[in-house]
Amino acid sequence: MVALGLAAQPASAGLMLFQGYQNAALSIDGATSSTSNVIRADVPAGSTVVAAYLYTADIWGSGGNYGAVLEGVTLDQADGALLNNANPASVRRFDVTSIVKPIIDGGAGGVYDFSYAETQSTDGSVLVVVYRNGSTTGTAILLDGELALGGDTTTLTFDSPYVSGDIIMSLASSYSYNGSSSGISASPTGQVTVVDVQTSSNPVSRRLTSCAGGNDDGNFLAANGDLLTVGGIGDNTSNPHPNCTGGAGDDELYNLAEGNIIDAAPFVTAGDTYVSFLTENPSFDDNVFFMGITSTFAISRVNDDPIDPNEPPVETPEPATLALLGLGLAGAGALRRRRKA
Repeated sequence: MVALGLAAQPASAGLMLFQGYQNAALSIDGATSSTSNVIRADVPAGSTVVAAYLYTADIWGSGGNYGAVLEGVTLDQADGALLNNANPASVRRFDVTSIVKPIIDGGAGGVYDFSYAETQSTDGSVLVVVYRNGSTTGTAILLDGELALGGDTTTLTFDSPYVSGDIIMSLASSYSYNGSSSGISASPTGQVTVVDVQTSSNPVSRRLTSCAGGNDDGNFLAANGDLLTVGGIGDNTSNPHPNCTGGAGDDELYNLAEGNIIDAAPFVTAGDTYVSFLTENPSFDDNVFFMGITSTFAISRVNDDPIDPNEPPVETPEPATLALLGLGLAGAGALRRRRKA
């Protein structure tokens, strides 16, 4: 089945705070089985993994077929938590801390390759690793679910008025396709999401991107099973042209402490107390299921949900993962290294 041409489907869900961690940071990467047999984590030496999650997206309208193998450990559908499922694309989140942590903790640092394969026909997976070291002074936030296609708002409230520092945002979406060319015309096309930004000092919406989407991690192949993108390893935090089009016009990784090519003024400026993301999916079929935030300063709240300054409890690994913990440990010696794309 080709990527384009399905009827619009309404969705009423949204992205919700899953976990927030103070003094932590995120590594994020995506993969599809036809384009890569590895999925990566980029973690500095001396870091400790706090948690790790694999998000696996089914094919739009397939009825929820999932399945992946990470470092030789099979993740069955029953092992994962089903996220909000209002549109015909759905995603499961697997706790893979027990697989990832023994390999990274005490390792040499840098980019780690984890073997990856799919046991069902899916659009691909996203690996999110939360880590902590002496240099992680800000907040790491995981929001997941299913962004409301007709429009949604996500607000981050700062612990104190903003002075300086990065605020990196990553978006992940499945059933996402927008061709392969990069452009700057004013009309977004394809299966994409539009993102505007508001802050306490600038409540008037400012366009961050008109083409969040495309399927970078599926190498822009126009085929179901490869329609996945996420901002992460190998992507650029420089913000796209706000009127971008084309699959390569946006790599879904942003730094709100910067501006863009037509306006160098940062999106977040000194004195700001919050930032809001206003999102909309014009084609009603781009499934944004994850937002990751890594800041170098403290964020205290996401929408109405406070971020506990104390460590949130790490989810108990699923039985299948626990049973194979030893397999992950045994694989630590077989660690492969690979440079960034």
